[in-house]
Amino acid sequence: MSEPSENVSRYGRLVELMPVFAALVVHAVAHGRWMLCAPVMVGLLWAGLSDVRMEYSPARLLLAGALGFGAGAGMLWVSEPPTAPFPPNIFGPLCGALVGLSVLCGLARNRYYAWTYACLLVALSMRVREMQAVEWVLGGLVLSVLLVAFLEGGLGRTGLRAAVGFGVFAVLLGGMTLWLTRTIWASEGVLMDAVYRMTSGANPGTGSEFQSEVGLRSLERKARGSERPLLVLSGAAPARLRTRVFDRFDGLRWTTSKELEDRRLQLPSGGTGVERTLALTVLAPLGTWLPAPAGTRAVEGVRPEVRGGWVLKAEELEGTTLALRTGEQEHLPPEESPGDALTALPEELRQELRPLAEELTGKGRTARERARMLEAYFHEHFEYSLYVDLRGEGSPLAVLVREKRAAYCTYFASAMAALLRTVGVPTRVVGGFAPEDNNPLTGATLVRERDAHAWVEVFLADEGRFVAFDPTPWRSRDEALGLTQEQKGFFGNLVGAVGTFLREVGAGLRYQPLAQAKALVGSPVFGVLAAGVLLWRLRVGKRSERKKAGREAIGTKDVRLAALYARYLKTLKRRAGLVPRPSETDDELLSRLREARGEAVARMAAEFLAHYREARYRGVPMGPAQGNALVEQLDATLRQTPSPFGRGPG
Repeated sequence: MSEPSENVSRYGRLVELMPVFAALVVHAVAHGRWMLCAPVMVGLLWAGLSDVRMEYSPARLLLAGALGFGAGAGMLWVSEPPTAPFPPNIFGPLCGALVGLSVLCGLARNRYYAWTYACLLVALSMRVREMQAVEWVLGGLVLSVLLVAFLEGGLGRTGLRAAVGFGVFAVLLGGMTLWLTRTIWASEGVLMDAVYRMTSGANPGTGSEFQSEVGLRSLERKARGSERPLLVLSGAAPARLRTRVFDRFDGLRWTTSKELEDRRLQLPSGGTGVERTLALTVLAPLGTWLPAPAGTRAVEGVRPEVRGGWVLKAEELEGTTLALRTGEQEHLPPEESPGDALTALPEELRQELRPLAEELTGKGRTARERARMLEAYFHEHFEYSLYVDLRGEGSPLAVLVREKRAAYCTYFASAMAALLRTVGVPTRVVGGFAPEDNNPLTGATLVRERDAHAWVEVFLADEGRFVAFDPTPWRSRDEALGLTQEQKGFFGNLVGAVGTFLREVGAGLRYQPLAQAKALVGSPVFGVLAAGVLLWRLRVGKRSERKKAGREAIGTKDVRLAALYARYLKTLKRRAGLVPRPSETDDELLSRLREARGEAVARMAAEFLAHYREARYRGVPMGPAQGNALVEQLDATLRQTPSPFGRGPG
């Protein structure tokens, strides 16, 4: 199957590139990868309109694949990882490589290879089940484009055999795309689970803050939280962000009671303390729970529903930036005493834990003192570990406290809450985040999935409100999670600041494109960039006018042909000192060259002019390689042939 000839209109080139455009659009929509696909589409459109061509070679194909692979990997760092049956660290670079391969083949006029790579990209992108309708839209678009390319490229004039071959190629290409899509969907539950396990060592999990309950086990290995960014905080970052409150415990599970779930509250307004503003940008889906610090007084940008426990619930948070007005201290509003509801425990567990609780808190006279004593006990005598083994005599919590076993935050919070309940102190467990990744250059804090955390809140009668206590041994937690690293330094913080900015823009473009576009247009940065683009465009326009005038003076609109002729004249000027006089013809200039440098040089110049005239007046193709070779031979001959009059450079 032969590739198309060089003589294709600009419209025909855009038609050939349309399947690549379609694949990029589907990939961007399906996985929110606009930061990768949009610049590529703009560049591809410019290349098609400007008739930019690239020479195809295996080395360049490998280079394009490598560059796309690197860009796909880089997008994992600055944007939301794509949804895929493969792990993101495989799927993202793989799709990036397919983008690079399809673009190179498209620019090199290897349209069949370009369309093949584009369909492979579509097969991977169509994994998102909610986009099944796009499958048919894309199929219709590709078929219509192939039909136009069939007519535009003149394939119908090459005979029945070529037309049948082209049709078979189109059918096989579409069938392969659909077959791969279905195969990926079908294998997602079996094959891809094995891939996840082999590449990441464990299934990706979520923190307790996203769950409707928190369960305890005698033996558990928890996957380490990923580096996936979830939120960006601008302003003084709070110590904790609350998402869920669990007030009912059956000995193995913490859940939210119906009474707390059905309670509706109003955020406190005003206050005597200093008020602070915290900007919060949601980078990834978090469900319907809005992470917020204790003491939040108002939320600008969304109207949340305030549930019992002072947790906030809202819809469609992804990609939005909210302003949270909070008090100077992270204090929950005052409320009535919860009574006996938050001291309830299974009787068997109460009898088992009571001796331990009395031993550890016997000297405490108030709820505050007892809570501080237990908090210090866990800090001083326990180690943090993602591997939990609480097998032994009695309940898991009794084994944990009695034998000082290693565990993680959920278990420490559960143990402290249960111990306090046995001595009559109202306590509940809270899930959320403990932000740590602060950038000193910008003051912004990046909240990652690994920052998921759990702690307890104790009702203090003297304050009339719940107060947070955190029993997790923080030093060993950072060691277990690999967070005890050296300072990043100025360069590391600068790179982190740029990455955070790109993440915010990417999340806005993915989830809230209209709002993000409006914000970008209204920003001072956009004004500066627009002014710069305008100045650059004016400069380019003047340069294009000069080039156009030069082409009109030469008498041809073919950009490449005009460039070859201009190079020919430049060679004569630089090597022989000859410049065309006003109204002087090519033959007259050739005669002067013959007089100045001899017959051999004039013969080479005449050969170039013969090919140039054939291409200009008769439409006989003269490829760039042929024209450049003739000019280079003329240049080499002029350098080796001295002027008989001693004029001009040698």
